[in-house]
Amino acid sequence: MSFHQSTLFSLLFLSLSILSCSRTDKQPVDCVNPHIGGIGHLLVATSPDVKWPQGSVRLAPYTTPGITDKYLADKIYAFPMRESSHRRRPVTAWIMATCGKLRVRPEEIASSFDHDFETATPYYYAVTLEDHEIQAECTVTEHCALYRFTFPQSAQAHILSGLSSGTEVEILSDQAVAVQEPSRDGSAFLYLEFSKPFLRRGTWKESRIDSNALRQAGDRIGVFASYQTASNEQILVRIGFSDQDRDQAVRRVKQEIPKWNFEAVREAARRVWNQSLQTVSVQGGTEKERIKFFTALYRVNGGEGLWRAMGLDVEEQNRRAIAYAGRSSEQVVPSRHAIRAMFMHQNIGFIASAYLRGLRGFDVERAYANMKMEFMGSTKIPWRVGPSTELDVFYLNHGFFPALSAGRAEWVSQVDPFEKRQSVTVTLQAAYESWCLAQMARELGKEEDWAFFSDHARDYQKVYRHELGFMAPRTADGRWVDPFDPKWSGGLGGREYFAENNSWSYTWYVPHDVQGLIDLMGGRERFVERLDALFVEQYDRPDGKFRFLAQFPDETGLIGQYSHGNEFTRHIPYLYNYAGAPWKTQRRVRQIMDIWYGTGPLGLCGDEDSGLLSLWYVFAALGLSPANLVCPNYPVWLISSPIFERTVLALPNGGSFTILAKNSSAQNKYIQSAKLNGEPWDKPWFHHSYLRQGGSLQLVMGAKPNRQWGRLPESAPPSFSSLQQSKGKGQE
Repeated sequence: MSFHQSTLFSLLFLSLSILSCSRTDKQPVDCVNPHIGGIGHLLVATSPDVKWPQGSVRLAPYTTPGITDKYLADKIYAFPMRESSHRRRPVTAWIMATCGKLRVRPEEIASSFDHDFETATPYYYAVTLEDHEIQAECTVTEHCALYRFTFPQSAQAHILSGLSSGTEVEILSDQAVAVQEPSRDGSAFLYLEFSKPFLRRGTWKESRIDSNALRQAGDRIGVFASYQTASNEQILVRIGFSDQDRDQAVRRVKQEIPKWNFEAVREAARRVWNQSLQTVSVQGGTEKERIKFFTALYRVNGGEGLWRAMGLDVEEQNRRAIAYAGRSSEQVVPSRHAIRAMFMHQNIGFIASAYLRGLRGFDVERAYANMKMEFMGSTKIPWRVGPSTELDVFYLNHGFFPALSAGRAEWVSQVDPFEKRQSVTVTLQAAYESWCLAQMARELGKEEDWAFFSDHARDYQKVYRHELGFMAPRTADGRWVDPFDPKWSGGLGGREYFAENNSWSYTWYVPHDVQGLIDLMGGRERFVERLDALFVEQYDRPDGKFRFLAQFPDETGLIGQYSHGNEFTRHIPYLYNYAGAPWKTQRRVRQIMDIWYGTGPLGLCGDEDSGLLSLWYVFAALGLSPANLVCPNYPVWLISSPIFERTVLALPNGGSFTILAKNSSAQNKYIQSAKLNGEPWDKPWFHHSYLRQGGSLQLVMGAKPNRQWGRLPESAPPSFSSLQQSKGKGQE
């Protein structure tokens, strides 16, 4: 097969894959387009990752540095040995094939490429390196990467392996190389084996090539293997990875890629992806909707990733809960301040949610003790982990996180100069985490704790400014910050008072007590009016949108002041379900799916955030959503508007849950009637147990809203305030 024939074969392979999505015998994996989202609307773009579902290897080309929109990059610099670049991780070990004079600096070996001569699937990637006339291909197993390079006739053909800082490399033989590099938990090990013995080999350091040195250590080092190749000669490199030791990396290569059969490995990866994506089988919908759906499911990391997101992966949840329950005091509340994830204590929400969904395979008392210790003793300052500060003590005493007075400089050293206090968001999150602790305390019979944390669960009320109708900051003396504009105040990303978004967004961030928020706003009718206003509110002046995005770069995917591009707002369209207008949830969810999700490089409107943006689409396409997509919440599922006429979700226990949406179409997006397991259902939600045990949700769809379905107050999903009121009336 000639070089050009090989290229055409790859193009034909891609074309057949895409065409098969529209055939009746289509496979889910053929509907996946990894280039969706490759051009970011403002922030981080996606990459066309080749990976194994839930595997430890993730491959995508390293493209031109500084061009964040990967699809628009002009050159490929190299390929990863085990993981593609991430915005918070430096490029580590890479591999590249070249022809001509031996060069090792990335900028000297980079090659132009053309998307028209490229194949991207979840399990296989191929591209023509135009400057070297080399066809580069890769596929994966669970712990290994396999590369195949098709060379032209050349007396100087090279395969280069560049390594990260603090790395050690050794050429073991004329076909094998071993690498040890630093990792988060110690060391990581790579084992490279080549299908053809080296003609020449050596190492380099700081671009100084040494053909005699078989070992190198330090920064900016690497290994080269040189060959004399015939036209269309193929050389393969199999790479094993281990966090344990070199021997395990070698064993994985031998076990997972026992032969030099690229097609067999590629087809195995394809089968695994099909099995994973077939966790959800669908009928109906358009070809574009199927492409968007299965690409989103791929970004979530397949069916296993979906199970995890839905709280159905009991074994994984149990492992995480056991690990948390087993933490020492020093692990829960470190003595020193360090970086953490944004403004939340993630394990508090996870443990409470898992317990409320019925998880019991861990030491609940110990887990609760750690949750309480973390909430009471560690800081709530954004992006910090460590012991409490004076701001945290103030919160526990007063029920709100204090904002700085106008013009006053920050004096608390632990506050990050860029992230700032985010005082309102921290208060709202603390109220939610207090609710989590209150639920656990009640279940464990700790009445005093239940009363204490229940009071703090209402702390969101202390930052609701009634005359404005928005969440707003307060200073330590209890006064409202003035002047305050819910759209513009807070500086870059609103960070003085909020996290990445403004008050128009965070006013709805009361995940545990939507009914309480409805009451604050003056009742259901007023609440719906305010929600409607969110989706049409503009920017006050002709250049307002430009100013707005400059100040709030995370708030992409805008519909009015609703920002779909940021994860802390994506629950908002579902809030109509709580206020007697579920038909508006059905309408808004469909609108967002149509507007802000596409099938091309511009198909994602914001930062993917490890699959969260795609996860929203998966849930929306199913017609279901957890009570809150950001914070684990009441174990219930909110109903919206399925796009497929029939969806079957395979469950880990071997059962299934079927969603039928009779007559569903672009116009027929409104629920006319519903049945849950064959019984009439008039609630826009159902308990998690129905999903876990398996069953069916049957919906009849129509072109006009049924404004009566799900309208009654008793049909609303559970909220802290509504359940408290029921408890007070003796209605457990």
